[in-house]
Amino acid sequence: MVGLRGSLLLAGVAIALCQTPYIAGAQGKGGGKGGEKGGGKGGGGGGQAHGQGAVKEKGRGEGKGRGGNPAQSQKEVREPRGRSNEAHVVNGVAHAGPTHLDKASNKGAQKEFKRAASTSSMPVAMRRFVSSGRPKDLIAAGAVAHAFARGHGDDFRIDEVGNRIRISNRSGKDLVDLDDESAQNLGRWRVGVLGDDVREGAPSFCRSGAGHPVWGRQWCLDKGFGLGSYRDYRWGYTNDVSDIYFPRSGIGTTLATAALASLLGSNTFNRLALHAVTLGLFEPLTGRWISQPTGPQLLKVNSGSYPVAELTDTNRDFRMEDLLVALLPW
Repeated sequence: MVGLRGSLLLAGVAIALCQTPYIAGAQGKGGGKGGEKGGGKGGGGGGQAHGQGAVKEKGRGEGKGRGGNPAQSQKEVREPRGRSNEAHVVNGVAHAGPTHLDKASNKGAQKEFKRAASTSSMPVAMRRFVSSGRPKDLIAAGAVAHAFARGHGDDFRIDEVGNRIRISNRSGKDLVDLDDESAQNLGRWRVGVLGDDVREGAPSFCRSGAGHPVWGRQWCLDKGFGLGSYRDYRWGYTNDVSDIYFPRSGIGTTLATAALASLLGSNTFNRLALHAVTLGLFEPLTGRWISQPTGPQLLKVNSGSYPVAELTDTNRDFRMEDLLVALLPW
C-alpha cells in the first residue's frame, strides 16, 4: 500500500513556497475568492502560514469553498481512492498505516521538501522586492529565490509594470502576473507527500512515475499500484480542488498558456505557475486535456516537457476531484 509520508502546505507564495516558508515580515490576506471557472469560489483559502527562515510572513484570510478553512482543509486531505481503510487522522491530517505512526519518517518527508528562504538566498537584484513589504513583491521574490537555490536564478527576471509585478524567463515570456489583490487572494492547498514505493507487478508506467498514458498518474494510485519517482520528481496529492470545474464543451486538446489560465481561473493558474518557478522550470505553463468516451478525464499541466500538475475528473462531471503536483527534494 502506498502511504502519505507527510503533509505540506502548498499555497500562497506558490505551491512549493509553503513547502518552503514565506520570506517577508509583512501580512497579506490569503483568502480564496476565486476566479475558477463555472462560478466556483477559490480552491484554497487563507489561514496562517508560518515561515521558518530569518524573516517570516503570516497570511490571513477567509476563503469560501473547501479550502477556505485551514483546519477543514487539513482534515479533507485523504488517501487517494483505492487505498486501504487503514487510513486514520492524526492532528487533522490523514495518514495511512497502523495506529502507531513513524513520526520521524513523516517529519523527514516534510523536511525533504522544505527549504527556508531568506534575503541572503536571493539574487542581489531581487532583494529590493522583499523590502517593499507588498504581497506581490514578496511572492515573486520568494519564488525566484527558490529557483536561484536550484541553480536557475539566471533564468528568471522580475519586472514592475504599473501596479503589477511579473516574473518572466530570459526570453521575455511571462510566467506569472500578479497585482496586490490577486497576491492576497491566492490561498493555499494542503498536500500530502506520496511515498514512491510501487506494488510488485505494477505496470511499467506506474513504476516509472509517468502514469497511465490515457488516464494519468491518479489511475496508478486508484488501482493500488503506487507511483514511482519520475525524473527525480516525487508527487504530492490533495483532493481540496472540488471548486475547480470546467465547461462541458469547448475544451481544446492542447491548451496554450492564455487558454489554460482562462480555464483554470487566476488563483489556480497562479498557484501552479509560481510552483513551477520554485522548481526552476522556466517555460510558460501549457495544458493537455485528455477525455476518452469512458473513464477519468484528465488535465495535464506542463512547463515545457516537465510535469507540474495533473487534475483528474474521475466521475466525468467536469468537476476536479484530485490534484497531483510535482515535487523536487532539496
